[in-house]
Amino acid sequence: MQSRHRRHATPHDHERDHPPPLRQPAPRTRGEHARATLPAGTTLLTEGDSADFLYVLIQGQLKVYSGNSKGREVVYNILEPGEFFGEMMLDGEPRSASVKAVVDSECVLVPADELSGMLLAHPEFAECLVLTLISRLRNATGKIRSLALDGVYERVAALLADAAVLDGDVLRVPRSFTQLEISTRVGASREMVNHVLRDLVRGGFILKDKQHRMTIVKALPKHW
Repeated sequence: MQSRHRRHATPHDHERDHPPPLRQPAPRTRGEHARATLPAGTTLLTEGDSADFLYVLIQGQLKVYSGNSKGREVVYNILEPGEFFGEMMLDGEPRSASVKAVVDSECVLVPADELSGMLLAHPEFAECLVLTLISRLRNATGKIRSLALDGVYERVAALLADAAVLDGDVLRVPRSFTQLEISTRVGASREMVNHVLRDLVRGGFILKDKQHRMTIVKALPKHW
């Protein structure tokens, strides 16, 4: 049986001392809300778009990111079922990031004109929204700190350790990470990520299979 592993030494244990983002669905409101079905690779929101809905992810996985004209991306967050997003529509400004389906996904859409009423009628949802925003701000602060003060190795090691789960006597990263995906998550070039992973494999710290799944077989060094 797999369980989350939180005591494995990592370069950034201090960044994960806070709880993960809350995953409380929005309460029911009048009528049935529209749903968006998103095949993998579909863009739901584009940075700069007008903000008209709050979204609740009920199935699948989404990435929140920004990109430029050269095709480079930086990934801010990966959303799992039960998480809501798009709450920054409250300030009336355009979308601050793009959202794309990583796998086939489905979302519930809550119109902006209903959200204020929901917050007043459901204080527990309002509290959940505030706590989620606080948690996301903590995560953003940690990422900014890491980008400014840590090297590529520390950022890659933190990502792998945070994703790993305990499976028997080893730690497994349960999903496949391509070098390109890791590079967009840690803000580094694909070449630098390849260098770090190659050194970790050669050093006997991780094993990789043909599906890019990784197993951490001994504690990752704090520094390289």
